[in-house]
Formats: sequence, structure tokens, C-alpha cells
Amino acid sequence: MTTTTRDKLANGLVIGTLCLGAVAFAAFGVQWLLRPEAMAHDLGILLTNGDATSDARAVYGGMELGFGAFLTYSAWSPGRRSQGLAAAMLMLFGLGLARLTGILLAPGGVSGATRQLLATDLGGAALCTVVFLVSRRQTPPLEALAREASKAQD
Repeated sequence: MTTTTRDKLANGLVIGTLCLGAVAFAAFGVQWLLRPEAMAHDLGILLTNGDATSDARAVYGGMELGFGAFLTYSAWSPGRRSQGLAAAMLMLFGLGLARLTGILLAPGGVSGATRQLLATDLGGAALCTVVFLVSRRQTPPLEALAREASKAQD
């Protein structure tokens, strides 16, 4: 079994998408961890006490850093790449759906920042979905190619 140029490109696309997601989630996580008041202010959120600031750091900082680390972990091993793409797709779709619900229910409308985040959520979910589907259509699947390559190195 040989790896075709198409398979190599698909594998590169999968790794690139996972790495892009890892960097994006980690970047947001670091910003929320280090500057929660500034990040919240751009969205009209007031963090009024230590509890609020601590929770913002945990949810928006820690969770995003953890998810960025998971995507890095997924990109590192061919056997975990599909799961990483699926997790990113579902996470971004969930964020986008919840954000869209919030926009539709917002009594006075929302700012451009919220609409930009919605576009980022849904755009990222769409990218992950397309890359996931492309990776699953490869013949043989990328996971099988990875196992073959791993055996060849042993």
C-alpha cells in the first residue's frame, strides 16, 4: 500500500486544521487568563468581583487552553486526528448555535464583536466538517496509513 499525493495533501490539511484550531483556542485562552476584564469589556460583560474574574479565567481561559492542548495532542498522533476534528467541529458548532440563540433572543441586538465571534464559530465548524469528511474519504483511511508508517519505522 502506498501513500498517494492526494492522501499526503489530505493528511496535511487535517494536521493544519488541527494546529490552526489549537493556536486559535490557546490564543483566546491566554488572553482570557491574563486579561479577563479587557476581554469581557469588548463584549459588554462586567466582571464585578473576584469570583466573576476567577470564573472567567477558568471557563474562557482554562477551558480554551485545555481544548487547544487536546487539539495539539490529536494532531500529534494519526490515530487521534479524526477524533480531534470531530471534537473541534462539535465544540465550534455548539458555541455557534448557543451564540446564535443568544443573538436571536437579545432584547437590544448585539455588537459587531458578537457577530464576528458567531462567524468565527460557524466558519470554524464548517472548516472542521469539510476536513473531517475529506479525511474519512481517503483510501485507505489516514489512520491505516499511519499504522503502516509506524510499522515501517519499527
